Amino acid sequence: MNSPESFGWLSSSFGGARSKSIDLMSAIIAAKSETELLAAVSNAAGYSGFERILIGTQWVASKGERCFQVLSGYPLEWQTTYARRDYMARDPTVKHCQARTSSLVWSEDQFQQADAMELLEEARGYGLGHGMSIPIHEATGVKSMVSFVRDQPICKNPLEANELVKAGEVIAHLAHFSFRRMNTPHAHRVLPKRLTSSEVSALRWVAAGKTSWEASRIMNIAEATVVFHLNNAMKKLDVVNRPQAIAAAFRLGLLE
Repeated sequence: MNSPESFGWLSSSFGGARSKSIDLMSAIIAAKSETELLAAVSNAAGYSGFERILIGTQWVASKGERCFQVLSGYPLEWQTTYARRDYMARDPTVKHCQARTSSLVWSEDQFQQADAMELLEEARGYGLGHGMSIPIHEATGVKSMVSFVRDQPICKNPLEANELVKAGEVIAHLAHFSFRRMNTPHAHRVLPKRLTSSEVSALRWVAAGKTSWEASRIMNIAEATVVFHLNNAMKKLDVVNRPQAIAAAFRLGLLE
């Protein structure tokens, strides 16, 4: 199994990792079917040390009805058991992603507090005992939950775990936009304003895992200027954070 350091394809120097990261992320955005999307996201997750992924999206249709769509790489037998036993009603990862926007690294405490240890123990039997879930909430009311799962614990080193989450957030937002495009075309938005070359450049470096300070050194400008360009890009892309900005930029072909 790959270690958390395998996220280096996303967070290492842009020059060395650019080809692999661009290919993996572009494949997610370019997916034309759910089968292609599942394969693309699973491939990216595999480089990050995860064996299984799940994407769940909900939205409100034109007549007000609530719609759900799930794309799962989990074993079919587990999917059947999960539905039959109505585990969704007790699953703390689902509740978290419904109500919050912060990324969640799974822990036993979460399942114990939700009285869902039976769920966790059974999931472990299918190699699904450890993971992280990324919630994505849009102003339109569209929400997604993207989970990355494996049978081994996520590293306890806070710095490595943080890098793992940051890279997972980028993949999750790409997956969200691509899956949403397939299922909720009415929610797709058009870029209202053109991004400047500096805004695109700043996004490229952030997509490569660079901080604002690191990008400022590379671009030979002040860190505050990088933040200014990124904030302008987010406004133009109508998103609220950097992972969403990266996903939106890829979707529009700006980072290919």
